[in-house]
Amino acid sequence: MSRNRQMVGRGSAGHEVVEETTSGVPASGGCDGGDRPMMSPELRAEVLLRLSKAAGQVRGVARMVNDDRYCVDVLTQITAAQKALDAAAKVITRNYLERCVTDAINGGDPLIYNELMRVIYRAR
Repeated sequence: MSRNRQMVGRGSAGHEVVEETTSGVPASGGCDGGDRPMMSPELRAEVLLRLSKAAGQVRGVARMVNDDRYCVDVLTQITAAQKALDAAAKVITRNYLERCVTDAINGGDPLIYNELMRVIYRAR
């Protein structure tokens, strides 16, 4: 199975939006480009809850800045928001390893190792 990347447009910030394709067919659905969803409904709900909490913390930080609060208090809340995002990222990373990477390895996709290396070093 060969993977290709193609630019499909530009995002709101002007960055290229790239879609990965497998054997010339655009990736759709879950990790493997098939009909299976990327994550279970329960896991999706957990991730969305974590992201909602992080978004609330970020809005709180913005209010603190607007209210001219003490810098150390603002920094403490920024750290809390970052940890909330990190927690969501850990859940998604585990799901990626358990589902996406496992499916690709079991399917004989040698390019998954390159993708996994990009994911690991992007997270640093």
